[in-house]
Amino acid sequence: PGRKVVRPWPESLTWSDGLDTFIDPSLMRQPSTHAVGKRNNKAVSRLVSGNRSPNQPLYLDSPPSYDSTIASWGWEDILHWIAGVGLDDTREIGDVFKEQRITKGAALLRLEESHLKEMGVVKIGDRVLLLEALEELRTQAGLVDSRKYISVDMLMDQLDSARARRYLQMYPKRLILIRHGESQGNVDSSKYATVPDCKLPLTDLGIQQAKEVGKSLQDLLSGETVSFYVSPFMRSRMTYEYIRESFHDEQVLYYREDPRIREQEWGNFQDPEEVAESLAKRREVGAFYFRFPTGESGADVFDRVSTFLETLYRDMQKGMCGDNAVIVSHGLFCRLFLTRFYHWT
Repeated sequence: PGRKVVRPWPESLTWSDGLDTFIDPSLMRQPSTHAVGKRNNKAVSRLVSGNRSPNQPLYLDSPPSYDSTIASWGWEDILHWIAGVGLDDTREIGDVFKEQRITKGAALLRLEESHLKEMGVVKIGDRVLLLEALEELRTQAGLVDSRKYISVDMLMDQLDSARARRYLQMYPKRLILIRHGESQGNVDSSKYATVPDCKLPLTDLGIQQAKEVGKSLQDLLSGETVSFYVSPFMRSRMTYEYIRESFHDEQVLYYREDPRIREQEWGNFQDPEEVAESLAKRREVGAFYFRFPTGESGADVFDRVSTFLETLYRDMQKGMCGDNAVIVSHGLFCRLFLTRFYHWT
């Protein structure tokens, strides 16, 4: 810029002689020194001041100075640019450009490798030099190569997409919900009045159910890895222990007892008469919102499900679950887990 040499194409010029007197190549090849923007505190602190549109490229230090006249170049300008590329046979390439009507700066700036091949530039070395010079020319003209300059918004979108793809690759294939086997409280509800809910064990039938579930689960998973999340209530822990018998040690990557996936609290000890009275009130209020005295409502369990899901997602994103995540819990918890997971009403 400011020293552009414009001369007609001399028919008598021998291109192998006196080329340096015809044009100064240093005027045509000015490498860009602008760094690529990066998303970090130092980069942000060095942003050029002023308003920036969402798609405007981010530069460090200072923005490049562009030559807006390149797009309006004529044939003589293009001819001098070709001479500065450093080709072995500049005259031949110049004839090709003229024959293909690459005589305007706007057309020159749009040239790609496929165009050069179609034009008959067959020598790889010539194409490499031309493409490198074209890239620098487009940079000088303000046509920023998106491979080198990128907007912050575009960069963050790409990072978010890449992070999502990576998380999906680490997620388990299945989330499996298992309700505990038959417990003594399922057979005799009076047990709740004398035995804390968390200490009720499985019946013989419940033990058999758990063993059968273990075999069925192993058949389903076919040797895949698995992680277990288990309610600390005795009937759930026993169910897990009998399921675990069907799995090899190397299959089980992770085991955790989590109190958030326990059964809904109905009270410390459940007197039959008080329970009957509470159930009648629950029918009036609604099963989801009614809170048992010294116990919980369905909405309380829903809140526990929500916080447990946050932990589960973090574990999945770390790849801790392996191929399958198995939750051994209780009937209401499983139903509310599905409600929360699928956003049901």
